Amino acid sequence: MTTTHIATVEVPFEALVKELGTKRAIEFISEIRKCYGNSVVELRKATETLTIEQIEAEIKTLKKQGKI
Repeated sequence: MTTTHIATVEVPFEALVKELGTKRAIEFISEIRKCYGNSVVELRKATETLTIEQIEAEIKTLKKQGKI
């Protein structure tokens, strides 16, 4: 039996606060949402069903095509 892992991309707010401070982290999130919408939610929806194996296969394909 093969185990599959679901890939997720997420940066916890706590990590932003640690690096930027509370005020700047809030400003950063507000600025990103104004410019790009809620890209984290959109990215999560787009990738929530991808497995690590699928991502690896896509990377290999792109490398063969010279795109990365």
